[in-house]
Amino acid sequence: MADPHGLASTYEGWLAAALNNEAVARQAGLDVVRVVVDPLAFAEWCAMRGRPADAGARVAYVREAAEGEDGTGGPPTPPASDP
Repeated sequence: MADPHGLASTYEGWLAAALNNEAVARQAGLDVVRVVVDPLAFAEWCAMRGRPADAGARVAYVREAAEGEDGTGGPPTPPASDP
């Protein structure tokens, strides 16, 4: 992870912050979608796009997963490589 200083040091700390952020977003009237991030798939996604594995990449990855490349909400897929 390119920005470990910005992440909670424990799962419990992360979960508390995530649940709080979710509640605040819902109270603000935003639609909230939970996305499970597979660390290996996320790392591959970053590598395929030449992005550091940081907060910006996490946002882009989960947005892509939530929206789905075809609008169906499917997981992100790496771009096809040239033959």
